[in-house]
Amino acid sequence: MTKGDLILRNERVLVVDDIPKWLKVARDNLNYYGCTPNNIINAENIEEAFEKYQKQKPTLVLADINFDTENLKDTQGLSLIKRLRKNYYTNPIIAMSSLVGDIGQRTIEAGADYFIDKQDFVKGFDNFIKWYTKRG
Repeated sequence: MTKGDLILRNERVLVVDDIPKWLKVARDNLNYYGCTPNNIINAENIEEAFEKYQKQKPTLVLADINFDTENLKDTQGLSLIKRLRKNYYTNPIIAMSSLVGDIGQRTIEAGADYFIDKQDFVKGFDNFIKWYTKRG
């Protein structure tokens, strides 16, 4: 596998983040691995994300965890992950956050398949791609 392979060319990805910069960073990385702009669905909060999930049936979800930059204890993204799993979403969910501590483990416990630390997003996304290509 080399960078730029079209690994995600057939995926329809729901990207959930309230900060436009992170929506763009995610979109750029998805594009780099072959996901076309038409197959990237943006949502800026968890309610919008759930509505778009129901209507557009993404094959991957990339979701932020914190939606309140004033409150670093906010973890609304965990409730989105749980809600998706409760509604029988079985495709991969990739959680992302710049929160520190045990947030990565908490996302996995909530039902995420993979966690990306936003503080090193590009490396984390590249590692996700490796994981994604190796899964059964």
